[in-house]
Amino acid sequence: MVYRQIVFLLLLIAILAACAKQNTEYNKPAIYWYQGILKEIKFGNLETADNYYSSLQSEHINSPLLPEAMLILGQAHMSQEEYILAEFYFDEYLKRYGTIENADYIAFLKLQAHYYAFRNQSKDQDFVSDTILALDNFIEKYPNSRYMPLVEYMQVKFILGQNELNKAIANVYKKQHKKVALDKYLERIDDELEKETHPKPSHIPWYVVIFNW
Repeated sequence: MVYRQIVFLLLLIAILAACAKQNTEYNKPAIYWYQGILKEIKFGNLETADNYYSSLQSEHINSPLLPEAMLILGQAHMSQEEYILAEFYFDEYLKRYGTIENADYIAFLKLQAHYYAFRNQSKDQDFVSDTILALDNFIEKYPNSRYMPLVEYMQVKFILGQNELNKAIANVYKKQHKKVALDKYLERIDDELEKETHPKPSHIPWYVVIFNW
């Protein structure tokens, strides 16, 4: 019985200490929050890093550490395949700190987040179409950008991905004997790019193949 009381008392002390620490986590110097962001990213605690960023922003709205924190968090989320959050930070940076000198870099980071999302998980038609449009806009807006070769590479990848999607949809309509719809999607395929690049079909898991035979 005494043992249980001691354990309970120790747990209570630990909880109270944690609460006290949490309650003192405010009104800190900007460098405190910034270093906290870096530390939490290092340990893979991005949710806590985001909270530290919120504190940095709310307590030090004009801190010169804010723009760097945004970029670091954006890239950290991208490395963890959290592309929506990554794009959020890049958008925020562009809105608040975008200049003629860095606008193409931030736009490139956003496109890079789309590229990794496409490569790892997203094969959505609208996502692919919207990204191709964004790539076209980048090429038109920043023709002399140092990132142009990488953007053009991504553009080719997305167009080939769109071709593959159109082929898959056309195949569905072919099986259903819907010639009008079949021809519509076949017309959307960039045959010239296909001939130039000779793309390999994406790997399709066996369990997907079973349900699409």
